[in-house]
Amino acid sequence: MSGGNICVCYQVTEDEIVGWIRQGVTTVKGLGEHCNAGQGCGDCREMLEELLEDFGDAADDEIIPAVSRARQ
Repeated sequence: MSGGNICVCYQVTEDEIVGWIRQGVTTVKGLGEHCNAGQGCGDCREMLEELLEDFGDAADDEIIPAVSRARQ
């Protein structure tokens, strides 16, 4: 990860976006609700979709075992 700004309108970095995805955010709208990414001009929405695709599956792998352990 580069850590540079993905959303220039709200100065949201790639690291911050990936962090939210790993915490379970699964949509561009959800990212906007948590960190405002994608809520300004909209130029970053395509990149947000790509990050969701790239890191979303990894988030699922981390969340499901945690939920399973909590239910035991």
